[in-house]
Amino acid sequence: MAEAAAKSPQLVSPTDEGSPPLPEELISEILRRVPVRSLLQFRCVCKAWKTLISHPQFAKDHLRTSIADPTMANQRLVSTLIGRSKITSCSVQSLFQNPSTLIEPHCFAMNRDYRILGSCNGILCLSDVHQSYVRLWNPSIRFISERVSIKKFIPSVSNNTNSIAHHGFGYDHVNDKYKLLIIVRDRGKARANILTFGGAKYWNNIPNFPYCPTTLKGKFVSGTLNWVAKPNRGESDDKKVILSFDLGTLKCSEVLLPAGNIRSIWKPMIDIVRGCVCVFYFDSEKNNWAVWLMREYGVRDSWTKLMTIPGFVEGEKALVMPYTEWCTCGDGWLPSLDPLCVSENGIALFIISFTKLILYNSNDGRSDCVRIKGFDMQSYHESLVLPP
Repeated sequence: MAEAAAKSPQLVSPTDEGSPPLPEELISEILRRVPVRSLLQFRCVCKAWKTLISHPQFAKDHLRTSIADPTMANQRLVSTLIGRSKITSCSVQSLFQNPSTLIEPHCFAMNRDYRILGSCNGILCLSDVHQSYVRLWNPSIRFISERVSIKKFIPSVSNNTNSIAHHGFGYDHVNDKYKLLIIVRDRGKARANILTFGGAKYWNNIPNFPYCPTTLKGKFVSGTLNWVAKPNRGESDDKKVILSFDLGTLKCSEVLLPAGNIRSIWKPMIDIVRGCVCVFYFDSEKNNWAVWLMREYGVRDSWTKLMTIPGFVEGEKALVMPYTEWCTCGDGWLPSLDPLCVSENGIALFIISFTKLILYNSNDGRSDCVRIKGFDMQSYHESLVLPP
């Protein structure tokens, strides 16, 4: 920010003649709390404001303020409309305030269908539906990068293999680079390749990756990508940990799940809530879903249970399960649940089996089905960030 001030004239406020200008620090502090769409218009106020708002450091400061905002005013939900070459975006805040109202999201017309591999700092990593290439997109400032081929690192469907590709997209703050990690799992083994975006794009290869993820998308937090995974060390299939991959050092480490009977944990999912790792799983012993938040990254004692959701309430329609026989047999059907957002007052937005949205109030147990169309949904924060 000091660099921005040094290169630009003194910031002035657009007040009446004769009124004293506001201090630079105060103007910057106020603008950091303004939505992105308004900031894009405010660049026309004066040259000093344009210089400030266009500076990379201001974009980082604005994003940091946005993520910390408990009202989720700048948080949005994005989804794809396969077959229509569109990506939709709607306000998370509006979903929480009017869950039963049919949401009319903003539609971005694309030149083809895309999948969303991940999001970080308001930037989405997109791939074509065949996963032959990727590109970066910031919908807030209408930036989209050139294509980068990933075809040789993704198993081909035509090969009729059992390979599964896992993706994670994040930011390496040490080297100021955005990176995509692709882990291919095949017959209990895994290999990984890392794409570094930027002027000179390049790949790093990890042939014997020490973990097999059990969740498809890696979640970015604190310079790391995170999956629920199993170690490739011949250990019990029951053992699951959080695989933490450092984008700066390119090294793996384990983050332990909340303490409990690991044999009773079904389908653990991971996401980022309030800037922290969040784990969501079904506890077959207690017949409920548990949501845990790791308040201090990497510290097991910092796991805090945010809420529990009954798996079945007799005489009432289950929130996510049409029947309970699966609780006593190992091959029963269990949908995937993923927490997208959790408010400070105990209301959570979940996606069920990748397509259905549920808003659950942990205070009174009430749930609402959110009426919105789309697939491959995930949340992101609006930002001014431009990839280097």
